[in-house]
Amino acid sequence: MKVLLKYSGIISAVLAIVAFILLLATPGVNVKSSNIITGASTYEISGTTSIFGGSKAEFAPTWAGLLAFILILVALLILCCAIVLPLLKIKAFNKVAGALNLVAVIALILAGVFAFCVVAAFKAANGDNTHSASLFGFSISEAKYVIGVGWVIAGILSICAGVFAILPAAADFVSKK
Repeated sequence: MKVLLKYSGIISAVLAIVAFILLLATPGVNVKSSNIITGASTYEISGTTSIFGGSKAEFAPTWAGLLAFILILVALLILCCAIVLPLLKIKAFNKVAGALNLVAVIALILAGVFAFCVVAAFKAANGDNTHSASLFGFSISEAKYVIGVGWVIAGILSICAGVFAILPAAADFVSKK
């Protein structure tokens, strides 16, 4: 257990980096549309378009994707500081590193939750019928929005990184009682 506690900050940072890369590199939203004229089709909205918006069909940025991106980026910077500060061997920095870990935990868990909210935010930002069409007043296309698999994994990894970041503080709290 002590080995896990020793490297929990690094494990947390690695998990957060992988989650950050998955947010950018994988599709954030899949739009599945079944059309009676052209059949079924799937549109993949990239991670960067889900976060920042894009010129492809003028998608608006989503608040959930943007917050997840910012929170993971901030948590990564905080985790790097929390890893480096104890290495300086100054006793006062250990308490600062503990407080930074707590902030990183909150940021990572919130980022994981916001990663799961990207579909609802995408619908709110871009309208529910982005890829729907009508013919003589009847809907010929019903679009279904699904979160991308990479974003699901990024959300899970972000929450796991938050759990790993809190392990040293939890172990200190339990050992003092």
